[in-house]
Amino acid sequence: MKCSKGEKNMDKKISVIIPVYNVEKYLARCLNSIIKNTYKNIEIILVNDGSKDKSQEIIDKYKNKYGNIIKAKEQENKGPAEARNVGIEMASGEYLMFIDSDDFIKEDYFENYVKTLKEADYDLVAGGYHKWIDGKITYTIALQDEPWAKFMIMGPYTKLYKKSFLQENNIKFVKVNIGEDIYFNLQVNALAKKVKIIDYVGYYWYTNNESISNTMHKDIKNLEIDKMLNGSYDSLIEKNAINPNNKELIELYYYNFIIWVLQWTTKNTKFKDMSKEYDRLFKWLKERFPNYKKNKLIGIFLILLAALVLLQGYFVKWEISIWTLAWVVLLAVLSLSSF
Repeated sequence: MKCSKGEKNMDKKISVIIPVYNVEKYLARCLNSIIKNTYKNIEIILVNDGSKDKSQEIIDKYKNKYGNIIKAKEQENKGPAEARNVGIEMASGEYLMFIDSDDFIKEDYFENYVKTLKEADYDLVAGGYHKWIDGKITYTIALQDEPWAKFMIMGPYTKLYKKSFLQENNIKFVKVNIGEDIYFNLQVNALAKKVKIIDYVGYYWYTNNESISNTMHKDIKNLEIDKMLNGSYDSLIEKNAINPNNKELIELYYYNFIIWVLQWTTKNTKFKDMSKEYDRLFKWLKERFPNYKKNKLIGIFLILLAALVLLQGYFVKWEISIWTLAWVVLLAVLSLSSF
């Protein structure tokens, strides 16, 4: 008896790639949540990026017990981008998913993504996440099936990627100390033709101060912002990835990134330095997207950002103060009226 295309797609192998760095407190929770999943056609790829704690001992323990589904590699510290790229090279699955080693997922997580493949061989399937702090959900991001939704979540988590799509378009993570996942997803979002947005939320995002990818509150002068902005933009131009259908969305993505950088570096950056970076970054945006101020999506983004300030302390608990949020909103508003 022949299987239908949809039934075959339900049996697609997923390679789950996990970069590991100093997460002895959280790694077992992450791995247990994956192993307990209802969808079993998976492989777990653990790339230990030079951890100095007992993370490798935990990896060895799980590999000895679940050697049929776990691959592991230990390397010197090279950063999350290189760790994820190594994981991609090791992957044998037709689809890839990335999970941070201090995060965890629901038991039906993979099943909810794979079942969409009954419809088509999507290049990208994206869902939402819960923000997890102190043992509880502090807020939830759920996506709607709209063209802009794939640009909402900057990180590589909560997404199912078709491996052959990434290979054919030479999409990799680039080593940079801020926004390496944004660099990656900009290209994915711009080039993916077959995209599915699902309203499922099964990922729990935990903020760990020692995380491999945590750049929160660094001095803005120490970040490789130019490398991220210029590298990602030049790559999009080279691949002819910017077109009338996605230009406004890409504008919004860069705008959002700039606001995000200013937001998370306010605490440890002098006002004089922040002011210079503010002028410089929005000058960069205007040179490449001269009409970004007319982008209606950015206007909507500002309204949502202002709403977050009003909701601070009521429905949403953020890791930054209301004054920082208010400062970010002010910067955002000024960016549309300056120059």
